[in-house]
Amino acid sequence: MTTSDKHNRVSGPTAWTRMATLIIDYCVKQGANKTALLSASGIADAELTDLDGRIPLLALYSLVEAASDGDPYFGLHFTTSLRIEDLDALGFMMVTSADFGSALERMFRYQRMWAEGERFDVIHDENVVRVTYEQFGPQRPAHVQMAQMALVDFVVNGSRFIPGLSFQSVHFKHIPTNRSEYERVFPVPVQFGAGVDEVRFDESLLRHPMPDSNEALCAFFDRYTRDKLSQIPGEVSIVARVREQIRKQLPDGNVKLDVIASLLHMSGRTLQRRLREEGTSLQGELDEVRRQQALYFLSAGVAIAELSWLLGYSEPSVFHRAFRRWTDTSPEAWRHAHRQVIETSTP
Repeated sequence: MTTSDKHNRVSGPTAWTRMATLIIDYCVKQGANKTALLSASGIADAELTDLDGRIPLLALYSLVEAASDGDPYFGLHFTTSLRIEDLDALGFMMVTSADFGSALERMFRYQRMWAEGERFDVIHDENVVRVTYEQFGPQRPAHVQMAQMALVDFVVNGSRFIPGLSFQSVHFKHIPTNRSEYERVFPVPVQFGAGVDEVRFDESLLRHPMPDSNEALCAFFDRYTRDKLSQIPGEVSIVARVREQIRKQLPDGNVKLDVIASLLHMSGRTLQRRLREEGTSLQGELDEVRRQQALYFLSAGVAIAELSWLLGYSEPSVFHRAFRRWTDTSPEAWRHAHRQVIETSTP
């Protein structure tokens, strides 16, 4: 284990031990060697005895990468094997909520129970709700698998556990070599090369009643989960907080170190240090947020001439150069290709 790994194990974001146990149990049933999985992830067998304990999030990522060595669709296959009882109080709290909207609100409120450092956002766009999911840290193979797991859990398991749910589409950042397995697993159109991993659905779905709604039970599970959450030290990832402020400041072109640091109630030097600890920088996060926003706005039909202003660029030519660096193509060509993908993937 390197010095950096040891530091991350002590001070980095953590994940729910129960998820690692579920993954290992699933892999062993598929013929994998438990000792090899533990060795690849750096997780000690003794750490798995407390299902409500915490392991480093980066160790969970390493475990997911080891689990996916022989199955590029591990995230799809593992997640469809889950049962509501596998998620313990978190799962029961959601299914006993009054409606889908309140279940989502609780899911996001207790996100740190599942994994610190990762982020779900709910974006209301007229009558469409977009639930976006962002993984922690610099891009790595585990991020693709974690996106598979998150969106399968949301769409496939959601529809299985809550009859009557109907989603519009699923969007992934990555572009797989073979899309057929995604199309087999997901009951809705799946699109790739998006700005962010997300699921979209009609706003009316938030009012969909939960078939197992039970106010008393939900209150009990809520209190239990809130108590568990209070025992987890730490705070929301600084990257997530920085990205939130960048999105707000983009149209005004006011994404400067001192401005963002002030909004987060810290000095510029502290912000730089905190971002370095998470393997990134303000410029790197600005570039990533602009990339995500550009691809979303293009797919949503926003005029290309407006994008330069929306993304805080001083000149349209600067935006075009950045877009070509991100995608190796022009905004016009990307939009044309994206429309073709939508037309061919829509039933």
